[in-house]
Amino acid sequence: MKERCVYLGRLRREIALQCDSISAVIARDTRKPLLDALAGDLLVTLEQIRYYEHHAAKILQPRRNGKPLFLFRGARFETRFEPHGVALVCGPSNYPFQLAVIPMITALAAGNTVILKCSESAPETAALIAELVKRVDFPQDLVQVVHGGPAEAEALLDASPDFVFFTGSSSHGQLVAQRAARQLIPTVLELGGKDASLVFEDCHLDRAVEGIAYGAFSNSGRVCVAVKRVYVHKSIIEEFVARLKVRISALSVGDAPDSDLCPLSSAALSLHLELVDDALSRGAVRFPTEDIATGGPVLLTGVPAEARILTEESFGPALIIKSFRDESEAIALANSSAFALSSSVWTRNETRGRRVAAQMSAGSCAVNDVIRVIANPYASFGGNGRSGYGRYHGPEGLRSFSRIKTVMHTNNRKADQINWFPFTLRTRNQLTQLIRVRHGVGGLLAQMGRVLPLAVLATLLCFQSAAQAPHATRLTADVKLTDDAQGELAYLIFTSAPGFPGTKEKAYLHGFLPIPLHSERVKFEVDLPPGTYAVSVYEDLNDNHKLDHNAIGIPREPVGASNNPKGRFGPPRFSECAFSLGNSAQTIAINVVKGL
Repeated sequence: MKERCVYLGRLRREIALQCDSISAVIARDTRKPLLDALAGDLLVTLEQIRYYEHHAAKILQPRRNGKPLFLFRGARFETRFEPHGVALVCGPSNYPFQLAVIPMITALAAGNTVILKCSESAPETAALIAELVKRVDFPQDLVQVVHGGPAEAEALLDASPDFVFFTGSSSHGQLVAQRAARQLIPTVLELGGKDASLVFEDCHLDRAVEGIAYGAFSNSGRVCVAVKRVYVHKSIIEEFVARLKVRISALSVGDAPDSDLCPLSSAALSLHLELVDDALSRGAVRFPTEDIATGGPVLLTGVPAEARILTEESFGPALIIKSFRDESEAIALANSSAFALSSSVWTRNETRGRRVAAQMSAGSCAVNDVIRVIANPYASFGGNGRSGYGRYHGPEGLRSFSRIKTVMHTNNRKADQINWFPFTLRTRNQLTQLIRVRHGVGGLLAQMGRVLPLAVLATLLCFQSAAQAPHATRLTADVKLTDDAQGELAYLIFTSAPGFPGTKEKAYLHGFLPIPLHSERVKFEVDLPPGTYAVSVYEDLNDNHKLDHNAIGIPREPVGASNNPKGRFGPPRFSECAFSLGNSAQTIAINVVKGL
């Protein structure tokens, strides 16, 4: 892993060194403004490489798993991440550098070799990527760069790669999925969107207008997360539309390096005009009313639900506008599309923003922002529905490019085990009793619940070897999370003050548990010898496996500790958090707070 990160670092520094010439090549291939090539292709890529350089080793390190103690006494489980093998990465033409290099470096960081098929529409960028790989002296054949059309892609798929990552249109994505499915090749598909923006009456109107103008018309609408549909509260729609018309009238279209919108290719322009004309033929109204054959920005109102521009993927500078009456109608309109890549919500009310974002069907949602969500290297990205499946960026990206293996280690030396042969009536009856006790069946067992469970468990603990480790006591920690908990819950268990509360190397035991979406609590169980302990926890929001602090040492991430000590300047002391664990199972409650 360290060697891979060294190569990634070399690549990152080489890209940064040549950023001007690289962005010029991208701009020539795509006809996009230089600033868009520099920010949208290069900067996003550089930040993702830097993230994996620093965090890939921790993300992919083996992880300990929990277990039901009575079934797996003397065993331990761990999850390992292994490379698939040969990863085929197919890049698109709109962001030919970012959307090719980021999946390429993610695959490499996970230990794969890569065949990178760049778009036939960006030959100079393909040659540039191949030259960069050669210049940083990657091992021979670690990365092979080719470019070509559908025929080349089909041949590469039929060559049976171990994994496929495809970015492109939904129609092409379906063909890739079908072809890969014939050989049961795992795939991640990053496909097109029909992104919706919801503009509420309490929004920062100037910001919403500027953000949506950028979100709809950046790179002439050739952005997978471009805003294609905007739904505005009926009380402000007239003012919003009037301001948006003024804003887009000032946008420049042309080949100049600093033009706001770049010209579309003849094929893209033809499809753009075809979809706009279809909407007009069904009763839609457009702005501007003059000729739009040059591919300038277009606003469309009164677009019926059956119009092709709403049902088909579109890659041009057209924005559909419609009003809504209330929050429920807005959400229904946003979720009415079969595409579900990204979305945005514009409101001053943070509670409403969170509530609405949680109900959007898209793979991501920005509140009071647009497009930029894709640029955070720590956060996963991907779509639902016709916008594809699977995720990349962040920890999820590395895991997508990895196979997951569960390994169980057992230290039991006995020659027999209760679930092994021979199968007997006595064993079956014992297991039946255990199931009823453990899973709460009523009747006589329920009445004898305080006595019989211990007897049954004692009988059935023939799972464990008589020569196993000394007696251990089950400790359960019931952790109450913060309202917006995410990432993983880290826990550290100490037997003495040195290192408490945050030095993993001095902890008796530590681990990480995934925090399920919208969870209020997480419980974990460990088996410990009787003694004195103190437990600290924190919500690892960015999955970097460390507690982040600000410049003066205050935690940036929510933290907690056993005994829930009162807030004080500095971390809690071991003596404040210590408790005794005897021979009986014990449960402790920990409340996670911000800024303990």
